[in-house]
Order: sequence, then structure tokens, then C-alpha cells
Amino acid sequence: MNHPETVLVTGAFGQLGKRCAEILLRRGRTVIAMDLANDKTAPAVDALSKVADPGKLIVEHTDLTDADAVAAVIDRHQPGAIVHLAAVVAPLSYRNPGLARRVNVDGTRNLITAAQNLSTPPLFVFASSAAVYGSRNPHRLPELITADTPVNPIDQYGEDKVLAEAVITKSNLPHAILRLAAIVSPDGAANFDGDYLVLVRSTPVDNRMHAIDARDASLAFANAVDRRDTIDGKVLMIAGDEKCAKLMGDLQDDMMEAVGLGRLGPSIGFPANPDDDRGWGFTGWFDTAESQALLEFQEHDWSETVAWIAESMGRLRFLLKALSPALRPLARAYFGFQNRRDHRGPYADPWTMIKQKYGPEALASNG
Repeated sequence: MNHPETVLVTGAFGQLGKRCAEILLRRGRTVIAMDLANDKTAPAVDALSKVADPGKLIVEHTDLTDADAVAAVIDRHQPGAIVHLAAVVAPLSYRNPGLARRVNVDGTRNLITAAQNLSTPPLFVFASSAAVYGSRNPHRLPELITADTPVNPIDQYGEDKVLAEAVITKSNLPHAILRLAAIVSPDGAANFDGDYLVLVRSTPVDNRMHAIDARDASLAFANAVDRRDTIDGKVLMIAGDEKCAKLMGDLQDDMMEAVGLGRLGPSIGFPANPDDDRGWGFTGWFDTAESQALLEFQEHDWSETVAWIAESMGRLRFLLKALSPALRPLARAYFGFQNRRDHRGPYADPWTMIKQKYGPEALASNG
């Protein structure tokens, strides 16, 4: 027998999962928090335990690629809804595309197969990505991206998401696919590493980027659980309001200012070739009218998101700000050196850079 107040959240201790789970717990739901056990997830388990009423948080350390283990969890708890946030995301997915495919596609299929065996079909809410749209040249494609915009993934991660979406839509389960814009949170800033630096460097400074505060994205998924009848079968665009629609260079400078370093300017990167449709990164700017009307999730404007990042830096921000007059020229010199070493310019040509760094497997099969 299904338990309609029980929600299974995969990736429950990631930047979206832990916030979505907290919202659901505060609303009185029972949350089955599925994720891997490691040093990074342990603090999230402790934090959620503090807000959960007794018996409301059930932790399941389960590997999505283990079909039998996934089936056992779903059969044991009989959830009324599944919020599927777990994924191997870019750029980590570029390093191990085989593992990414097993998690992102096969793991989704394992969840769907297990859910289909329940007596009452659960609502399946899936976190997809702007990566499904691939490279978008705003000079040729100036319109906002909608659910009806054709998918055209250029990288392996976007292709994974397209394949996973197909598994879901063919399942006949009640479902909603939420395609996410660029998520911004202190978690992302804290986990910034060399791979993310490659992704940032490869993206044209004049690329359209639509950001969303992780708190708002998490709210969208939590609200979706409560609105089964109105969202069933829909693809919804999840991004911030119009103030969150930025160019990459501006977004990057806002983040550098938030952490205390200050604006580095466009000289650290390259523009895209306006005549090359393949020369742009994902994403573009989303039309969020329908998703906001249905899910009511846009609670933080861009200035509040930037302030959240700044606050999360604590005393380190004041140190960086004090040292910024010396650090900014060093940062610009570092980016300049990297670009000369990689023989880049005059255009960003992002997917050539990604292919050179990670190999052809990082691109979609048609990329």
C-alpha cells in the first residue's frame, strides 16, 4: 500500500536535495533520503536530523546503479512521490562518462522500473538541465527557451538528460520534468575546483546564462510534490526572474565581487563567434511564466543571491577584499597565461576546449 505523505528524494544531501528535503520535512512529510554515504553527505544528514520530527527522516544509503537495492527501498517505503535529483553532473561527468551514463540514465531507469511495480503509481519529479538544449547562438536564436524548444545536446551530460527524460515520459507514470538553469549557492562556491575552472574558462563571456538561487530551485521541487494534478506530464523551465538572466562575464564578475576579489572584467575570457552556431556554451535565457504560475518558486532576486554568497564567505571575504588590489592583477595574469598556454582566441570555442581537455567522450554522440 502506498503512503501518499512519503516522498523519496534522491541526491538528498546535495545542494538541492538537502534544501528540498528540509522543506518537505517542515511541511510534515516523511522523507526517504537516498544518497551515497561519504564525508560530504554526513553533515547534511546531521542538519536534516535536527529539523525532522521523530520517524520522519529515513536515510537510505543506496547506489542508484544497483537495481535490486533501489527496488528494495521503493518496495519497503511505498512512496507517494519520488523527487529524482541525484546525478553525475558536468564537468565531473566529462571525466567519467561511463559512470555518468550508468547513474544518470540507468539509475533513472532503475527508479522508474521499481516505481512501476507499486500498486499506486507515484508522482515522479525529475531534475533535468539546460544542457539538453546544447549550444545556442543568440544571434540566430534570440528567443527565450521554452519547454517546446527542440533539444539538441552537444555534450555527454546533456545527452544523458535527454535519454533519462525519454525513460520517464515512456513510463506512463505521473511525472514532471523540471529543466534547471545555472544553480547558484554557497555549496557551488565552496566546491569550485579545477574542472569547474575549465568549464568557466571555456564559456564565452557573452554567453547567455540564466541563474537560479538554489533555495528557489529546491522550493520548485518541493512545491511540485504538492501539485501533482496541475503539473502531471509537463516540462517546466526552472530559473530565476528576469534579473537572473545575465551574460557569463557579468555573472562571473558578480560572483567575484561577492567573494571579495572584485570584478575581473571581460579580458579574462573570450567572446563567442557570432557566425558559429557550435561556438556557444549552454544555456540561454528561459521563459519561466508557466513554471512560476504553477510552482511559485521565485522568492530571491539576483541581488539577494549575490548577498547570500557574500555572507557565506564569512571573514575570508574581508581578507580577500583587503588583498583584492593585489590579487586582481594576479588573477588576470593567471587567466592570460592559461589562455596563451592553451593557444586560445580570438573566440572561446568552448567545445573544442572541452574535447581537448577530456576527450571526445565528453561530447554527445552527435557532437
